Amino acid sequence: MAIDILGIEPGEEAWHVDLRVFEGVYRKERYTVRIVDVPRAPDGWSLDRQKEVVGEHVSYEVTQHMRRGSLPPTGMQIDGEELWNVRD
Repeated sequence: MAIDILGIEPGEEAWHVDLRVFEGVYRKERYTVRIVDVPRAPDGWSLDRQKEVVGEHVSYEVTQHMRRGSLPPTGMQIDGEELWNVRD
């Protein structure tokens, strides 16, 4: 699989993740994913841990979206309500 995370930026309203996607027919040097409705991270989670989880979540969601059909051409927005529900 060729989805590389170029950068992850937390924000007040949304997190932004820039990706490089080279998978199947997709050839995108920079593809932006915006995560909205992100709740507060669990107590004790460092910013690095949060970014790790965000990266895993976005990679999974983008992969699933490609398997279902296609990526929106200029980027996508995903819901972050369940973002921190990960197995530790």
